[in-house]
Amino acid sequence: MAASAEKNHRALLAGTALLVLLLGLQIVLANRDALAENPAWRPWISRLCLLASCQLEAWRQPEAFVPVRQAVAADRGQADVLIVQLSFRNDAQWPQPWPQIEIRLTDVDNQAIAMRRFRPKEYLNADQEGDIKPGQTVSVEIALQETSGKAAGFAFDFH
Repeated sequence: MAASAEKNHRALLAGTALLVLLLGLQIVLANRDALAENPAWRPWISRLCLLASCQLEAWRQPEAFVPVRQAVAADRGQADVLIVQLSFRNDAQWPQPWPQIEIRLTDVDNQAIAMRRFRPKEYLNADQEGDIKPGQTVSVEIALQETSGKAAGFAFDFH
């Protein structure tokens, strides 16, 4: 009888340990997007999602987009239109979706006279799809209406 009780006790302990492990796994899966925002956790959560057939939100690290080239010029074909050309590189460890691009026009005193955020669908060409891979440099061109005639400079940021 003692051997049977000990066997039942071990089975109960093993079952309890398994349930605690499964509960921990469930908690990790439920919080996977929050955990995956941490670069140290993301590889582990990515592997777990491969096994569990779950999805992770895209990696977003706008500060990892590094400007490579920037230029602004008047559009020769249209009055009051400026063409902004930007090339930037993804220095993040993982692919990232295309960012929102904020462009600010400034006057001669470097005071903002206009600002607008462009969503990817507003500036991407048909051939620019998918995420931007780590180390990949991309180029975009954005047309801006500028009717004040006061724009002397510009600045941009990624969001």
